[in-house]
Amino acid sequence: MNRTCRYQASALLAAGLIILLGAFGTAETIAAESPHGLAPASNMTFMPHLPGLRNKTYRNHFGKSKNLSEAIVLRQSTIKDGHATVPAAGLFYISETSGDAQPFHRDPFLVLGEHTYLVDLMPTKRAIKDFTVKRGEKRFVADTGYRMWFDYATDHYDKPYAELALISPSGGWPLEFPIATVFPGREAVTQLQNEQGHVGQLKDFYLDNEYYYGAMKMKARRIDFDTAEFDSVEFPAISEAVFSMHRPIVLDVRQEDFRFYFDKRIYAFRRPDGFLVRVTNFSGSEVIAEKMVKPITGQGYKSLAKEKDKYHLTIDELNMRIEIMVHPSFMKHSDLVPWSTGKSHGFQKGELNFVIYRELMTVKDGQPWPLDPRYTVRLEPHMMTGMLQRLIIENAQPLTFSSDSPSHTGPVKYSDVWNRPAFKVVATDFDADVVKNLYLRDYFGMRTDNMIFWPGEGRENIDFFVGSSPVLEPIIEDTFLTRLADSSFGTVVEESHFTSYPKVVSDSSFFEPDHTAPFVPRLKGLMRKFARNRKKERLISAESVFIRGSYVDYRNNRIVIPPAGLCYSSRNARNIRTLAGESFFMLGKKAYLAEFSSTTFVRKNVHLDFWKNQPMGDGNLMYWQDELLGVRNKALRFTGHKYLDDRPVAELSLMKYSGNRWGAHFLLAQGLDPQGDNRYHLPEIFAEGATYIIPEYIGSNYAKIKEFGTPSIESIRFTYKKPKAKTLGVGETAKLGPFTLACTGIDKAAMTVSLTISDASGAIVAQKNLGPLNDDMKALLPQHQIAARAMQLAHADVQAEWDINEPFKGDKAKLYLFTGIQLLERDTPFEFDNRFMVRPDVCGHCYQFNEILLDNPEAIILDADNPVYEGPKRKDGTPLFRIVIDHFDGERIHAWHIETDYKDEIEKTDNLAFRPRNNVDVLVGVTGTIEGFLRLSMLPRLGFMEYWRTSAKAPHTKLSGAVNTGGSAHIKR
Repeated sequence: MNRTCRYQASALLAAGLIILLGAFGTAETIAAESPHGLAPASNMTFMPHLPGLRNKTYRNHFGKSKNLSEAIVLRQSTIKDGHATVPAAGLFYISETSGDAQPFHRDPFLVLGEHTYLVDLMPTKRAIKDFTVKRGEKRFVADTGYRMWFDYATDHYDKPYAELALISPSGGWPLEFPIATVFPGREAVTQLQNEQGHVGQLKDFYLDNEYYYGAMKMKARRIDFDTAEFDSVEFPAISEAVFSMHRPIVLDVRQEDFRFYFDKRIYAFRRPDGFLVRVTNFSGSEVIAEKMVKPITGQGYKSLAKEKDKYHLTIDELNMRIEIMVHPSFMKHSDLVPWSTGKSHGFQKGELNFVIYRELMTVKDGQPWPLDPRYTVRLEPHMMTGMLQRLIIENAQPLTFSSDSPSHTGPVKYSDVWNRPAFKVVATDFDADVVKNLYLRDYFGMRTDNMIFWPGEGRENIDFFVGSSPVLEPIIEDTFLTRLADSSFGTVVEESHFTSYPKVVSDSSFFEPDHTAPFVPRLKGLMRKFARNRKKERLISAESVFIRGSYVDYRNNRIVIPPAGLCYSSRNARNIRTLAGESFFMLGKKAYLAEFSSTTFVRKNVHLDFWKNQPMGDGNLMYWQDELLGVRNKALRFTGHKYLDDRPVAELSLMKYSGNRWGAHFLLAQGLDPQGDNRYHLPEIFAEGATYIIPEYIGSNYAKIKEFGTPSIESIRFTYKKPKAKTLGVGETAKLGPFTLACTGIDKAAMTVSLTISDASGAIVAQKNLGPLNDDMKALLPQHQIAARAMQLAHADVQAEWDINEPFKGDKAKLYLFTGIQLLERDTPFEFDNRFMVRPDVCGHCYQFNEILLDNPEAIILDADNPVYEGPKRKDGTPLFRIVIDHFDGERIHAWHIETDYKDEIEKTDNLAFRPRNNVDVLVGVTGTIEGFLRLSMLPRLGFMEYWRTSAKAPHTKLSGAVNTGGSAHIKR
């Protein structure tokens, strides 16, 4: 969802202080006229399971899996004087499907616990003109119930571009979209004339003022750092949807003859343009309805408003709908018998069947729920396809809970036997402004535990999320990392998928850690601090350690961490820039970036296969079809595909060497030209910053890329010594390490400064005219390395740098002096520990230094004779951390930990196995890379934490975050 360059511009920056303090957070107090688009309180309770909330996987008519889920959410509640108040739309039921549900696909859907089928829907479009939102706002988009969130603005060449999200009434949003109005558009990359391989930096930064995402379209008028103005905001909507509350009845089509359907006859008379479908009474003497109906196949255009009426006969008075489907042979159309087909649209033979839907229920967006007027229906479309993604049923009027009125029933659900409330919310034991007992009961009579985890304290709201709907991910975007880092229950260690035949990889490059790897947010010795650059911008720098691809070699009684499996990582809040006085941590010590060396890596005629195999059956995808973009730089991955009106859309991912994904998926399609008369719009060319893709052919399982370019960083120069500010006039000198720096000329008109560096004998060893710091040069700073170096004079391990923000102070030049500079060069042994290799990573937008990785070029073996392995060592020979295997029986790892030396004490994590495991994959510390890994497993981890809370491991009383567990224990040396 989030762009890699700012791994925690909103969520992590907010969560960081909370993590450091060991607190879980307090309730949000967002004053708003409506809770639409807002999340529950940051300390709301999450419980993943309740029997009355289903989480199932079914298949539709074409054999495609649909993951269905339900949840109940309460948000934006407040408590005062023993009364809990919930605003209208604050309590809602949500049913969600993976992807979307479309007419003519027999897509299953859950409606208040009932297994139903989407039969029809009425798509519309919402178009708003002249819309403005300020940075940090979640502003309503007219009266649609949607909010536009201006998440953050960053810059290139000091020019702004923004990341925004369109938030649905439920709080869900598909992605953040980048947009700008000051850079060349994507089409301009077709004018580039790059050779293949490493080429120079691109001077231009490519980003459009229009954003297209299938059925969604945004056109910006002006984007600056604080305000985003749009000419138009367009996105899909659904006015009504029709569900069949029963499984459809399937009958063979007998041409020129009839089939009995209960007490009715259904005829099919063949015509040149379809079938004349006729429904009569039992004897055939009375025609009830007839219509020309075309058979349905898999092409998506049939759901167009002007087309879909040709493919069904709906008889309202009989509450039935008749479609003719091609080749759904008996039971194969049913989710009772999972199946998939071998042809592109699932048709192998020309058999025809009637598919008869009955017990039809029509629901309308913004109108009362048909079975309970206390609740209102919201239909949320998939933003790319415009088809149904979520059904929301929300309270129409505000609710109040108190000791005298402790409960409220949910909407009435459909049933063949007994229409009854789908759930009941109960809140009791109010004490002034807190509540101490809160639970949810489903229609089976089953209830949750008390959702006030610490009843002694109570809670100042009754917000909760019960169920496993994926909408939870965007809803808790701002707080998920705080939740996963909560140390109240100790280090939560999920069970690994244990097998005696583990996956074995020869190299862990581009892989992520096991999704069940334990997460330790804090370990003393790994640094995480805020610092300010020369512009006084507040940035966070942090270190982390992660292990990936490890396994137990049970034949040889050992644990193996393959090459690139043990990684030390250091990052800051976005990219790290020169000429800005920005710092990062290097093995626990603050370092300052002096210079960087970057290139553009270009590949042409790249073939991508969509072929993912899981040979071990453990859910781990083997990505041998990845196309490398420079050695250990990035890899292009064909992640998935979909159809928009039968045009294939390829989802490509740019994978970083660390295993973390850069930005969001790249969506490429052909024939969906934004200027054409299509229902959906996607650009044929991708360009964002300095990364671009020009496709030649996009298919459903194959893509040929004509040209692809992305940044690569080759080296950085840094120093542990803080640069010193110095002003020099003409003829003045200053000591620069073992050298002498002299200012030999200043030309304010030309905006240049002349400097020399002399050795101890007085001989000039380097000289340079810095600048000119004119408008043309400023337009390339600080990202373009040629422009940046024009402001620097470097020699040996020293450097003088001109202050580009305040170049002169009176008649003198303002400089920054660097000494003790060290070089970190890609794919070279680390200077103080050749067991580790240097792997710098780049900002994918703008060539700046983004992350430094140190990893093992050779496999690491841990066994009975070698139970300890030391991490990368500093100049004094001390390791940053140690891996310690405490109990390993040759096949299962029962206990292990990581420890550091911090202020003459040994700091240890909890046991990182707890239950027997078959790997030592782990995530320690909080950086953008760690955050990216956690996003991939957010819901399972949160669900496991709930299981952990109710297990024997759970504490009886609340633990202070400072006491022990999620951070570290310590032993006096």
